[in-house]
Amino acid sequence: MSNILTNKTIKKLLFIGSGVNDFGKEAEHDSAIYQVMPELTRRGIEVFVIDENPYTLSLESLSATTFWQPLTVKNLKSVILENKIDTVVPLFGGESSLRLWSEVVQSWNYGDGTMPNTLGLSIDMILKVNNLPILTQMMAQNGLPVINNYVLKAQDEANELLRQVQLPLMVRALHPIQNNTRHIVDRLDDFESAIKAAKSQSVTQEVIISKAINGLKEISLEVLRDSRGNKLQIGASEDMDPIGIHTQDSLSISPILTVQDQLISKMRSYAFKIADMLHLEGVLHVRFAVNDDSHEIFVIKVSPYIDQMATRTALCTGYPTMLVAMNLAIGVPLEEIVLPRNFGANAAMMEPMMDHVVVKLPIFPFGELAEAGISVNRKLNSVQKSVGTTLGFGRTFIEALEKAIRSAHFNNTSFSPTNMATINDDSLIQQLIHSEDNRVLLLIEAIKRGYEIDELAELTNIDEFFFHQLVHLHEIESQIEQDIDSISSLRRGKKYGLSDGLLARFWHTDFNIIRALAKENGIDATYKAVEPSAGEFPENARQYYATYESENESAPISSESILVIGSGAFRMGDAASGGYATSVTLSELKRLQYQTIIMNNNPNDATLLPHLADKQYLEPLEISDVMKVVELESPQTIIVPGNRKKLIDALKVLGQKVVILPKEKHMPIGPNEKQSEFAINLFFDGEKIYPINLTQHMAGEMRIIPQMIETIDGIDVLSLKNPGVYQFIWYQETIKWQETIRASSFGKDGSWVRPMPFGQIAYLTKVMDVPLMRMIVRAGLGRLTDQDFELLNTLGKRVTHNKLSLVAGDINYGLHLQPNQVIDGTRFEIGVGVDDHG
Repeated sequence: MSNILTNKTIKKLLFIGSGVNDFGKEAEHDSAIYQVMPELTRRGIEVFVIDENPYTLSLESLSATTFWQPLTVKNLKSVILENKIDTVVPLFGGESSLRLWSEVVQSWNYGDGTMPNTLGLSIDMILKVNNLPILTQMMAQNGLPVINNYVLKAQDEANELLRQVQLPLMVRALHPIQNNTRHIVDRLDDFESAIKAAKSQSVTQEVIISKAINGLKEISLEVLRDSRGNKLQIGASEDMDPIGIHTQDSLSISPILTVQDQLISKMRSYAFKIADMLHLEGVLHVRFAVNDDSHEIFVIKVSPYIDQMATRTALCTGYPTMLVAMNLAIGVPLEEIVLPRNFGANAAMMEPMMDHVVVKLPIFPFGELAEAGISVNRKLNSVQKSVGTTLGFGRTFIEALEKAIRSAHFNNTSFSPTNMATINDDSLIQQLIHSEDNRVLLLIEAIKRGYEIDELAELTNIDEFFFHQLVHLHEIESQIEQDIDSISSLRRGKKYGLSDGLLARFWHTDFNIIRALAKENGIDATYKAVEPSAGEFPENARQYYATYESENESAPISSESILVIGSGAFRMGDAASGGYATSVTLSELKRLQYQTIIMNNNPNDATLLPHLADKQYLEPLEISDVMKVVELESPQTIIVPGNRKKLIDALKVLGQKVVILPKEKHMPIGPNEKQSEFAINLFFDGEKIYPINLTQHMAGEMRIIPQMIETIDGIDVLSLKNPGVYQFIWYQETIKWQETIRASSFGKDGSWVRPMPFGQIAYLTKVMDVPLMRMIVRAGLGRLTDQDFELLNTLGKRVTHNKLSLVAGDINYGLHLQPNQVIDGTRFEIGVGVDDHG
């Protein structure tokens, strides 16, 4: 088998995308690939990318030849052989990409010709990384602290193992079909069902059983290694919740705040040893379990590829993680890496420092599902239930926590000292022991009721440090609530990250009153740069967060700038499509040569890539936070996704010029199994309607119907308020597709109009090779060209025979959420892919 590429003579390089979005797989891989492709092209390398996800920005990049196809061994081999690919990069596509490449390698035969080289890891190491028992054994042989694994296939074998090991146990799939999931078994009654669930996730019907270590701290380190063996630690975080709650469902903090330096140093040396053991050239995420009392450390996860920790590290520190990782993969040693001019000259060689705190908060879908009458299991455990992530930046843990909660779009009334007063003590204690999504709010309520810190720490296995912080927060809020109209209390509240809306609630007034009072008394937000050196060396800063200090490090970039409001954390329904839409918007504004500013707080969203905007504000997306940026930057226009109706209305009331990307607040309900929904899709430029095509929507699928639609008459353009792509929808059992669809079909019983969901815009963009989102942006700014109008006038006259249909992702809602009824995959979409229905 081919070893890792040594001479780095690369002519044609293929990225394998990560595929359909899912629990724990948002847009981080696409963001990484999209960022590095232009740099490779500048080096004279011909770049290719294959993915099946319509929301991938990489598939629309001008820096690559793209293949929008289902991610299968057959398709991957076909692309490689037909295009004479000499090098493959699986590590940027994450775990699923690595697994797919392993299958390709194992299926390769002499008749296929020379197998491409692999960047980052040797084929031998990739196969070992994909086999957890072998990787664990290799780490043990290298003196690393690991937990023994037992590989079993039959239930009888598992039952026999129970004679040797004690509960609790952790059960996982060997060779998982999709992302692996840990099943923690605390009771004998749950053992058989855990084995069955893990087997169902395994390609080979085999499971791995190991001793569970619930209650220990979970720590993550991110390190780099180059071809010469040089290594850097570029990031670290700790979960507030103990092991036993999935790391994606836990509140996480960077940097590490509660672990002794001696233990951090030991974990660092272990991570470096693993990087050397793998002969890695790139980025590595290692997760550890730490016992504070005994100082024991265990390696619990090794991820030698881009994952969410990598993208979060880049955002938390300002370190150019993806660009450096790509340089390392093609063989450039750390000291020779030359970064683009928008980064500091020595940034690649610098272990980043943080003079701020970042809190990651998970986003759960329980509220949206409950509104639709769907109940789920809200108890948090080792199986992920969150669907998105948001970050809060601050000088202190409290400030960062407050901003993370605000970034999650919680109602301000939800996070206050008076909240949750109705819960009884028995329920409160049960929820402290068996965590739910309201974890932080519950802890504050317990503190308010006088529970002792040591008592709470024992119940929850959360470090006492965090309870001391929450006690301090409760004291601050209680004092402010009692000290109405006090300027000193207002100043103190702003210092600790309390929003204008929350302060207004405490003082029974309007947030505009709070805002005016702060301005009158010189209580103004200042902005701090996020830089790898924490300001020690000159750097070209472009990422900022707000705090309340004397020095402001952010100066307005241009009086002609445009501010784009991102979509925030991924949610069911919006999924990755909102991030796709706003990322394309930024890219188009750059092509139009506008100075651009983005506000967002989602670390896995492409909108926060360094080269997509001239400036980034890593802030909540509430009106008070947006207006602070507006007052500093004075943008000529603010572009906002149409589902942010309250924000749009508030900005208009305050006299701002707003361009709306049309979108409904919630995804539409999809047709049921026995229905078909039909749509005529059209483009509205603000004055005139242009037909695009006809589509059929079935349960979990959307297809283009090859039919000309030359004219549409009789539609009231006044009903379409903003330029964009719209759909006229109707249900009908039979229709004669051979006849031209006429305007008289519309306005009759059962038809209606809606903005086309962003995900369907992404699909049509790729199927038809028409840049619909870019044209929406140009139309909103009055910048449509003669070429655009020529294209619009011919769209309906095309007959598109593309046989790729948009299909719902194979999301295992039962495993993650245990819903009481079937979840509508259209309305509550997480991910979509493509299928050849030809």
